[in-house]
Amino acid sequence: MTFLQFAFNNVYRNSRAYVAYFLSSSFAVMIFFTYLVFIFHPDIVNSEMGALTKAAMTAASYITFVFSFLFVLYSIGAFLKVRMKEFGILTVLGAAGRQLNRLIFLENMIIGTAAVVAGIVGGLVFSKLFLMLGTQALEMKELSMYFPGKALGITLLSFFALFLAISLMTSVMVRQSKALEMLQGTSRPKKEPKASVWLALLSVAAYAGGFYMLRKGVGPDEANLLVTLLLDMIGTYFFYTQISVFVTRFLKRKRSFSWRGLNLLWVSELTYKIKDYARMFFMITIVTAITCTAAGAVLALNKQMETVYKEDPFAFSFYPLADATGEREMARLEQELKQAGIHFEKVGFKQIHVEINESDSPMILIRQSDYERLPRSLSLPQVTLQPGEVLLIHSTLAKHKLPDLTALTLKEPEGMAFTKKDETTKTLFGSQHAAVVTDADFRLVMQKLPPVKTEQYYGYLVPEWSNRTVPAKDSAEVRLGTKLDGMNKDRLREGKADGVVVSRASNFVNLKQVTRIMIFVGLFIAAIFSVFTASFLYFKLFNDLQQDQRHYHSLSKIGLSEKEMKRSATIQIALLFYIPLIFAALQTLVGLWGLASLFYFPTNMIMVGFTAIGAYLILYTIYFVMVRSRFLSQLKRVMV
Repeated sequence: MTFLQFAFNNVYRNSRAYVAYFLSSSFAVMIFFTYLVFIFHPDIVNSEMGALTKAAMTAASYITFVFSFLFVLYSIGAFLKVRMKEFGILTVLGAAGRQLNRLIFLENMIIGTAAVVAGIVGGLVFSKLFLMLGTQALEMKELSMYFPGKALGITLLSFFALFLAISLMTSVMVRQSKALEMLQGTSRPKKEPKASVWLALLSVAAYAGGFYMLRKGVGPDEANLLVTLLLDMIGTYFFYTQISVFVTRFLKRKRSFSWRGLNLLWVSELTYKIKDYARMFFMITIVTAITCTAAGAVLALNKQMETVYKEDPFAFSFYPLADATGEREMARLEQELKQAGIHFEKVGFKQIHVEINESDSPMILIRQSDYERLPRSLSLPQVTLQPGEVLLIHSTLAKHKLPDLTALTLKEPEGMAFTKKDETTKTLFGSQHAAVVTDADFRLVMQKLPPVKTEQYYGYLVPEWSNRTVPAKDSAEVRLGTKLDGMNKDRLREGKADGVVVSRASNFVNLKQVTRIMIFVGLFIAAIFSVFTASFLYFKLFNDLQQDQRHYHSLSKIGLSEKEMKRSATIQIALLFYIPLIFAALQTLVGLWGLASLFYFPTNMIMVGFTAIGAYLILYTIYFVMVRSRFLSQLKRVMV
């Protein structure tokens, strides 16, 4: 038998332990390869959304590669621990350290090569389906098949380099172990897990601090999010390494619980396993929470875009540039509308951007004469204001709602105050609230503020374009809006435009395209994360299989039935699978709630969170059923 044959036989003999690692690695290679097939497709490169799609796919491929590296490194380390006894026997029989290193290197490269080949073959088989799903998700024309030579070369080079680097790294792990330690393998008795009260309190304090930062904040929103994430990671890590020990100790000492049925069996095992699995649980919880929170945020953003479109009464908005009237650009806009046979109503506002003492929300001040020219179709109240009185118009899209005001005081000009005459709710200026004052008061405020605070705004109402439902991509509003938006941007780049045209339909379609890309890419990243996290648990369970088999074999000799074994083992496996998921779900809900308070999301974030978590739960449950069935079948063999 040659040395290479010996390595092949070792891989074959340990195929049960390697199968999940092989399949997960192959899946990662396949996703990475199909991303590159999409990125380098000629039709994608030359399309309007090509740059954005390519950027998103490239970022996703980087994420896939980085997590593949961490996954493979962790998995190989777990396998080596299980096989330490085997390496110890080889050392006693005379194998030199150089030969052990070569054996480990060959085994890793055999599995890695097989995973790369299987992943690329799977990618080639499913690339047509992937391209078809991509075109449907991104609403693009059908993409034809092509030979992905560049994608093939990059995938082969990247993953062969990955497996080569890890194979060299793992050789060092074994080289540092002594023969006696190898022979003992994983059979050495485990010590009673220890925990620190102070570190447990640090976990509680970190969670409390993160919750406070998310709710109240002490600085910029971005800084709050980063600090909250850091505190959450600290709290989660010390929960698994410290608090979990106290919880399992409490359950063991509570005789009314631990002495009931089979509770003592799984609680005793759980005490050691949670501490042993702490780092893995921490990693799974954080990755799952980030994935579900990101998915929830994208779903909320998607819903927000629909709300913004439906709440905006103006099909087109126009803003003249500084020191310009905007007449040329408005003339082009109106000419295009007339040529298309579109009837429209044009309204103009002179508006002042102000801040008030009673709220952090910025406001827009408009004069009564402009307000009265608004069409009755907007269903706004008709009021007659006296000097010093104001009509408040609450925006449904504002980040912060206005408090119940009887008056409002401007920060600038200082001391100017107005008494509330009436109020209504209507979105006229996007996410900003508005206030209507008399023309005289408006002139007085404008005179006391710098010119930069004042701007002209024009809105175009198109009665035949209903915004009760979102527009189809081929609707007249989208086609004309996209055309006018593109023409205006071209003239702005050339320095020929004297104003900015904003189309609500064009904005909606463009943002919809972005979220579609994010959802499409995110689904596959979430799938990879879920496969990797389930594989981590699979490795840990099967690495401890021999110890569990000895444990249940001994118990079966003193009367433990197969039914009781299945129940006890199922509870253990379920807790190991679902404890990280439960904590990730709680962190997702808190995270989305915090995002809703920091940034405006007009949808129910709790329902969005449950949607993201529910999808992850379904995948996890499928993995749980598969792993449980395989694990119990192995334990069943040793029962007396």
